[in-house]
Amino acid sequence: MAFQLGFSPEFFIAPHDLDGVEFDKERPISVYQAIRSMSDEDWNSMVEELFDGYEPSVDQVMAKITETNTCRDYRSPVKVYIDDEGDYSVDVYDSCD
Repeated sequence: MAFQLGFSPEFFIAPHDLDGVEFDKERPISVYQAIRSMSDEDWNSMVEELFDGYEPSVDQVMAKITETNTCRDYRSPVKVYIDDEGDYSVDVYDSCD
């Protein structure tokens, strides 16, 4: 079962994400951090399949996630789908975990 992304703005971009502050790449607490934490292999595969080989910015991937508007469930880590089929996704952890 899939759910819509009904989260606060901080779920998508946490405080200080855009300031270049270091974060735990093993436990990202925002969608922004999770995208920045994707492995090169996953990133390159996503670029080829979803963006026709055009290198997207993090903002473009975030826009695709917003358009897809789907997650697996609301429990941490939240698996956020990048594409409609769920072939590409990122995991976002609760900051309290």
